[in-house]
Amino acid sequence: MKNLLLALILLVSLQAYAQKELKVYDMSQMQLRLMNRYKNQDSVRRSKIFIDSVYAPYKEFWEGYLGNGDAVAGWMNKALSKLPEWQEKNKSIDGKVLLKQFKQMAKEMYNLTGYEPKGKWYVVYGPAWTDLGGLGDFAMLIDLAHSHNSSNENIVKIFPHELTHQIMTNVNTHHDTTAISSIIGEGFAVWMNEKYWGQKYTLAQNLGYTEGELQLCDKNIEALKKFFLANKYSTDQEIINLFRNRGAKLNEKLPGAIGYYLGYRIVEAYVQKHGANSWKDIFVKSPKEIYESSGFVNG
Repeated sequence: MKNLLLALILLVSLQAYAQKELKVYDMSQMQLRLMNRYKNQDSVRRSKIFIDSVYAPYKEFWEGYLGNGDAVAGWMNKALSKLPEWQEKNKSIDGKVLLKQFKQMAKEMYNLTGYEPKGKWYVVYGPAWTDLGGLGDFAMLIDLAHSHNSSNENIVKIFPHELTHQIMTNVNTHHDTTAISSIIGEGFAVWMNEKYWGQKYTLAQNLGYTEGELQLCDKNIEALKKFFLANKYSTDQEIINLFRNRGAKLNEKLPGAIGYYLGYRIVEAYVQKHGANSWKDIFVKSPKEIYESSGFVNG
C-alpha cells in the first residue's frame, strides 16, 4: 500500500484499447497523510484542509457516497480515532500489484467479452458502507476502511463483477427501472465473476454469501421464486432494495441481496436453454427479454 498513491492517482491508461476511458483515482493515501499531519490541530482548520484537499477535487464522488463538504470534513474529523487502524491496514495491501492486477483484469475482460470496461474508480478510506461497488452509473468505489478489504485478493476477486457492470452501463441501451433490471444486472455480474475465475472461488464466494446462506437459498428456491414472480416488475424502491441491498433481508435466515442469487439462477437457466455462448446476449438484450426467455419460472 505504500506506493498506492503514486500508482493509482494516475489515470489508468489501458493501451490495448483504442479509447482510454477507464480511470482510477486514489484519495486514500492523501487522506491518511493529512489526518496524520493535522490530527493535533483544531477541528476548524482541519475541516478547511479536508474540504479543500479531499472533498473539492472529487466533489462528484463524495456527494454520491457521503455528502457535501461539511459532511466529509465532519466525518474525517470523527474518523481520526481510526487512523492507527488504517495505517496498520495500509501496510498489508500492495498498491503496485493491485494496479497491475486491475489493468490486467480489465484487458482480459475486454478479450473475454469484446467490450471495453469504461468509467471511474475511486480508492478511499470511507465510512465503510460498502467494500467495493457502484455509485449509480457514474463510478466504482473501493472503500479500504471496510473490514472485507484486508488483502489484495479480497479486493481483486470481485473486479470482474464490477467491470461487468461498467460494460453493461455503456453497452446495454435498455433502461429498465423495474426490479428485474437490478436482478438480471447483479446476477449476470455474479455469473461473469464465476466465468472469469473458473473454479477458483465457490458460487457462494462469487455471490458474497456464506455456504450456509447459499444452501438456504437453494432449499427455499420455490418460496423465492414465488416472491420473485409477485415483484419482478415492481418499481417500489423498498422492493427493489430487497433484491439488491445486502442489508435488506426477506427474513433473518436468508442473506440480503437475494436478487444476486435469483439473477444468477436466471442467467444460468438462460445459458442452459440457449447455448454456451448465449451469455453474450445479456450485454445487449433487455433484462425482461432475458428473463422471459430463460425458462427460469413460468409467468
